[in-house]
Amino acid sequence: MVLSLSKPERIVVVGGGMAALTTVFELTSRPDWRERYDITVYQMGHRLGGKGASGRNQKRFDRIEEHGLHLFYGFYDNAFSVLRRCYEELDRPEGAPLRTLEDAFHPHSLVVFEEQRGGQWQHQPLLFPRNDERPGLGAATPTPAELIPKMLTFLLDLFDEQPLLKNPAATRSDRAALRLLRRGVAGLLGELGEFLQRPGDGLLVVRREAVLGRLLAFSRWTWRLCAPLLGRRPDLRVAWTAIDVTLAMIRGMIADRLVEETAVDWLRLDHEDFRAWLRRHGASDEAVAASTVAGVYAGAYMADQEIGAGTALHWTLRMLYTYRGALFYKMQAGMGDVVFAPLYLVLRARGVKFRFFHRADALHLSADRSRVDEVVFGRQIAVTRGREYEPLYDVKGLPCWPSEPLYDQLENGDALAHSGENLEDWGTQWPDAQEPLVLQAGRDFDRVLLGIGLGAVPALCAEMIADPNNPRFAAMVRAVKTTHTASAQLWFRGDLASTGWQLPPPVMIPYAMPLDTWADMSHLLPRESFPGHVPAGSCAYLTAAMDDNEEPPVRREDADGYCARQTTRIRTLVEQHLRTRSAHLWPAAQKPGGGLDHRRLVSTDAGADPLDWQHFSPCLNPSDRYVRSIRGSTFHRLDAGASGYDNLVLCGDWTMNPMNLGCVEGATMSGIRAAQVISGEAFALHDDWLAARRPALRPPARERPRYIQRALNESTSPPYEARATAMYAAVLAADPERLADLCERHLGLNPERCYLPLGPSAVFYAQHNHALSAVDAPGVVPERDFGFLVPVAVCERRAGKLTPVGVAVYMPYLWVDLGAALLGGREVLGFPKGQATLGFPTAPTGAVELRVDTWMPPATGRSGAWREERLIDARLDGSARSRVRSLADALRSGFDPAWLASRGVDLAGQLRLLRALTLTLRTGGLRMVFLKQYRDAAACDRACYQAIVEAPCTRAGAPRVAAQLPGALQLRILRRSGLLGELGLRAEGGDSERARVPALATFYTELDFTIGAADVVWAA
Repeated sequence: MVLSLSKPERIVVVGGGMAALTTVFELTSRPDWRERYDITVYQMGHRLGGKGASGRNQKRFDRIEEHGLHLFYGFYDNAFSVLRRCYEELDRPEGAPLRTLEDAFHPHSLVVFEEQRGGQWQHQPLLFPRNDERPGLGAATPTPAELIPKMLTFLLDLFDEQPLLKNPAATRSDRAALRLLRRGVAGLLGELGEFLQRPGDGLLVVRREAVLGRLLAFSRWTWRLCAPLLGRRPDLRVAWTAIDVTLAMIRGMIADRLVEETAVDWLRLDHEDFRAWLRRHGASDEAVAASTVAGVYAGAYMADQEIGAGTALHWTLRMLYTYRGALFYKMQAGMGDVVFAPLYLVLRARGVKFRFFHRADALHLSADRSRVDEVVFGRQIAVTRGREYEPLYDVKGLPCWPSEPLYDQLENGDALAHSGENLEDWGTQWPDAQEPLVLQAGRDFDRVLLGIGLGAVPALCAEMIADPNNPRFAAMVRAVKTTHTASAQLWFRGDLASTGWQLPPPVMIPYAMPLDTWADMSHLLPRESFPGHVPAGSCAYLTAAMDDNEEPPVRREDADGYCARQTTRIRTLVEQHLRTRSAHLWPAAQKPGGGLDHRRLVSTDAGADPLDWQHFSPCLNPSDRYVRSIRGSTFHRLDAGASGYDNLVLCGDWTMNPMNLGCVEGATMSGIRAAQVISGEAFALHDDWLAARRPALRPPARERPRYIQRALNESTSPPYEARATAMYAAVLAADPERLADLCERHLGLNPERCYLPLGPSAVFYAQHNHALSAVDAPGVVPERDFGFLVPVAVCERRAGKLTPVGVAVYMPYLWVDLGAALLGGREVLGFPKGQATLGFPTAPTGAVELRVDTWMPPATGRSGAWREERLIDARLDGSARSRVRSLADALRSGFDPAWLASRGVDLAGQLRLLRALTLTLRTGGLRMVFLKQYRDAAACDRACYQAIVEAPCTRAGAPRVAAQLPGALQLRILRRSGLLGELGLRAEGGDSERARVPALATFYTELDFTIGAADVVWAA
């Protein structure tokens, strides 16, 4: 048999969000990646992006429809790095839309915080200063000690940006107070800078407490001095709260000794709420309750929750003091257009395979719960003529995802379009086009990358959650919470100024619930296709977390109508919000009696409420739910490589990652970490403070090869496929006690599982495989194998009794005539194969003669030579009468209820075994059980490896021939071989050298079958 070189690792990627695509992007970034990996991404529905997916509504002027409001922060070093490299590789031509990363992302610096005082909402605009840095270039992240001077310098820059200092109409006292405040900050900057940079001085207790005391005193002095000014100037009040919170963060960083660490373990603060941590370190109640802090919570969809202090502090420090260029970056088209279309185009060009309309339904574990054995996908709809689905279409020269599938590429696409069903809806009633796709470990994949959102994990990973051997997985699912989100997009007939908004286009947070965040996204209108007669002048995106008003469905069968109900609910919340809260935002767009005048909204549906024309976005499926960072929950997150299963890698913003927050950067960091785990390579991960918690991966080491492939003299891998196999099977009477003793000695290693002979019979078989092939070797070979089978009941020991769980066959002895089969069978599955010359008739007619000639030691003495001897021969005696009339009779003769009862199998267990036997007879599928072991080199009386292995043997189609032969096969077995005693075979005559064992019945079959990859059900 010709053996192939090592094949690429087959990776199944479940989900196409930012985390999963980042992993694939990094793994395929090496020139030789095709030699190492074979990657396929499976995606529910028609588009990639997960929670960040967006689409274009072709029926409504290619308008952009998002799942929510998506902005990039300027500190997203990893996300910008991935996209910068992606855009460079995409290399769009001169003049193409969004040709470069800078074309695709424009800086934005104005944040309008909202605060309610005296029952009235007040705008608190804060213009964040720009800098000359560019995101995504790998700049180092400052340590906490390096951050403190930056924080104070930032406050100085913040003061200098405020309009009051530049406004000649401001009162002299106001400007004087602000300048005094600035001088105080500048003085602290100098003192703290000197204190933190003096070498060898350390953080002595006396000096530390003195500086901390000065920080607190300065904050209190600031409030007393500036209270009148801050009371009447919301813009300055937000600046002061920023000062107060910043000083409290500095004090806390020094007091909790974060400044003494180069890689802070932020998790050690996550047992405490962020607001409580700020108060503990001197922040005033006014500052803690201020809009700036509330904005941190609202931005993480945590307005009504407690967020872990470490996670929130790390996020805030990165957000405010390490951004590159600007605080925010607004995408210049939909997130799908700007992020996921370029990633898809680059990855597809590299050779990554994408399978759209594949809904992940389940991950099943192996019998020993050590790995994922199967991944099940529902095949939602077929692409016409088996072609590859082309998911993008052109909008003004830009490749974009549509909001609905491109129906003309789909079989029954017209029916789907007219049905109103949405294939991204977890509860869609559209029937799957085909039977589920079941991918098998070893046959179809080597590793699974689970990249779906945490909300879908309970449905997909029920076996992992229930696994008693891996309690951390279930603990993560219980502890890390998700929330539904409400999102809406409104297109106004006039520009932003016409609505009465008097400031520049803002990002506004946090405003009144139920929609506490608003951003003007009017800059996207030129990317849409509104004609001149449809006066779309501005666009508003609104979003917030939304409490569940009903139990969110886990199973798909419980999700029918859920998405529609939530869409209606969001539309109702938006209508309420516009009626009661919109006057503060858009005072010139109100009706005379109050509430937004819906006629100010764009609509082309005559006579309908224009609000219905707008876009409302619920969570279409559990994977879309936002992941929260509730105090105390982050400890339960699992690292990408800590799923607890050998071949399962995790990625997503819900895993343990350096951000631990629901955001694009967290998803990207998780994806890079997953690439590190899969490859063993040190892919750059900026701000990876978690590396200090992973000492075994410092620096990341290449994972030890699971099997060292040497190209020559290697075994092959299952599945093994046998075609045109001819087989004789002779049922032999045997002593069940002897068989039980043999099974116990060979297979009795697992205290929780045993194998019990079904009754008083064994089977001698002889087969000729005319065409045998292996998954990792080209071509086919002929092979013969003869041996003995023991039908067994597979039983588990539960509460002191035996509970049958199935039937199998154990093969204690067998021989083959091919060296490659000998090597592979022993090494891979544990077949106890010996090599022999095997005689096999050409056809089951005339004289049937079978023989096993193998090398045997001499009968006596150590000096005698080994020689080839006849171990077994068998001839069909046509004159002898068969003792059973059919295969069913043969099965009954080998199934002894009284024997099973004597061994503790009750009537219910016996019936279960009969049903399993019937199923095996009908389907041709059975389990084979093996003892796989290797003798220890140092202590030859023991094994260096032992395992009980079970492998599926599956008949392919119906047998071409299946017949009981007339007469009975007469076996002659060499007595000194010990086979008779080991198997308890009942001899009837013979001579001193050979015993004669007549068969109860003999059967002949011609069939095809497959032996699949095995489960290791027990290993030492």
